[in-house]
Amino acid sequence: MEQWERWVPLDDIPSTIYNDMFLDGKDGVILEFSDENCEKKVVVNFEEGVLSYRNTDEGSLLETLNYLDQHYGTDFYSNWSLFKVKNSEYLNWFHKESCGIYESGEVEHYVFLTPNDVIEILSISPPSITVK
Repeated sequence: MEQWERWVPLDDIPSTIYNDMFLDGKDGVILEFSDENCEKKVVVNFEEGVLSYRNTDEGSLLETLNYLDQHYGTDFYSNWSLFKVKNSEYLNWFHKESCGIYESGEVEHYVFLTPNDVIEILSISPPSITVK
């Protein structure tokens, strides 16, 4: 069973963030988010270690949102945007596809849950995060 936990890497991250940019390039995977009033920017930089990612329209993940409602309550995810998931279906799929070349605790599943997008990243290295 999936185990979701709020991920709070810094104290000054807004509770709700919007996806402004997703870039996969030579400097790694860079995500830029803003708060509702575009007063704060949150930049997440996975400089290395990204193994897989996906971006899904939030309104298409009804089963996931239903799961979160039933197991954690709506406030758990409606008042926060950054999560880590243990034993996720996505992570289990990745381990199967990669024939177990990564140890189960080596890969982290990060989720950025915004009002419009759900961005998921599997990485062996944590990102750097800055708030502007």
